[in-house]
Amino acid sequence: MARSHPCAGARRTGDQGGVSSRTMNGGLGAATVVVGLVVGPLAVIGCGGGGGQREPDGGGAGTTGVAGGTGGGMPTGGGGAAGTATGAAGGAGTGGGGSGAGWRVMFEETFDTTVLPTPAWAADTFPDTGFSDNGAFFRGRGVTPPPAYRASAPFGQSGWLTVESYSRAQTTNIASLFSVAADPAGGANKVLRIASPAHTDATIVRPTQALPDRYRVSLRVGYADFGDGLASGNNGYDGGETADPWLDGEDATVENGFYWLTILDTVPRPHNNVYIHHHRKVVMDSDNNVPPWMEIWNGTRFIDSGEMPLMMIAIDGRGDVSELNGKPFVSYANNTWQPSGAIRAVNSYRPMTWYRAAIERNGDQFTLEVAGNFRYGGMQTYTATIDAAGRCVWHYNRQPLAAASPCVDTARYPSLPGEPPQWPADVAWPDYFMFGDPHNNFYEGEVYYDDVRLEVWQP
Repeated sequence: MARSHPCAGARRTGDQGGVSSRTMNGGLGAATVVVGLVVGPLAVIGCGGGGGQREPDGGGAGTTGVAGGTGGGMPTGGGGAAGTATGAAGGAGTGGGGSGAGWRVMFEETFDTTVLPTPAWAADTFPDTGFSDNGAFFRGRGVTPPPAYRASAPFGQSGWLTVESYSRAQTTNIASLFSVAADPAGGANKVLRIASPAHTDATIVRPTQALPDRYRVSLRVGYADFGDGLASGNNGYDGGETADPWLDGEDATVENGFYWLTILDTVPRPHNNVYIHHHRKVVMDSDNNVPPWMEIWNGTRFIDSGEMPLMMIAIDGRGDVSELNGKPFVSYANNTWQPSGAIRAVNSYRPMTWYRAAIERNGDQFTLEVAGNFRYGGMQTYTATIDAAGRCVWHYNRQPLAAASPCVDTARYPSLPGEPPQWPADVAWPDYFMFGDPHNNFYEGEVYYDDVRLEVWQP
């Protein structure tokens, strides 16, 4: 039986056509303004003046306000380049008085004054949806999920964000899983800490509603302590952890990690890793794996290493499916999209360092971007755009497809003959972002997030 990696896909060669690399509109150092909008599924009641990006990009934070106000004009300056990992550089744009086309901040959460909810634990009801914790796939393998608990609540302006946690102990202190904390880089700044004290804990943050048609979501992420991929230790675990019950007896300590930012095709919630793999569209994540089953670009060549990799990937909807791993990866590394199934990281992240990550969607194109101080080459900005329709990125379509679309796949999973086809023409798939640790059978440690921003395009 093939191993199920939290981040792995089957290796094979494939076409590299239909992709490009570009700089995102405005870049990571651009300034924006905050306005009141109603766009797509998300409705806004915010307003306020303009503001540049927060560190590491430089500039002050945008403001939030009350319903009914008007926004300022688009900035006339583009802002400075992305700053260092501690936020030393990058200038804000200057505000104008017009209302021209451009990005507008729909919501922003800086955590400086955030009061997080303290939801009570409720027994997990284990819905039956394919690969979910009590789904038909695992029931067919004789798996019974353990007693577990969930806690979920909205927070932020107008409740635009939702945090959800999972634990197998009702006595788990919710504040040990998510909390507002002092910035580990120092100073008065406040940030969000997400932690999994046990590898069976899991916590994610998602938008409360599906994302609008055209959007850009960005955040700061860093100071991650979810293992290191080194053979000399326990990879961030206490030792002896397994991926039970869904992957019975599998050693969980060989992989440890977290999600920087990703887009899913359904409402994100903590689940077993197999379920998560079947619902990703594009991903930026890290999986510290030992012994390594992937490669990292070191600026000169690909090296076999699972030490602190940053993976920027799209899911290949045309690739051969693995029931345990989902569809194969299309990885971005060495300034290009790699052959389908080649598991390759763009670089290695550094501990005790902040990064800026963003995902933009414009029509059928996704753009992934990350900036910061990496192990190989120091300060880097990686920007990758993929034509999701041309490459059949998994479940990219938010409207039903034509029956003749090359992305349609009427095959069913062998273990789920009674479930719908893998990619039917008449189904639309929403976009939801997610960050944190979604796996309730892998990953142990902590990571910090800040300045979560959702922007929409105003014509």
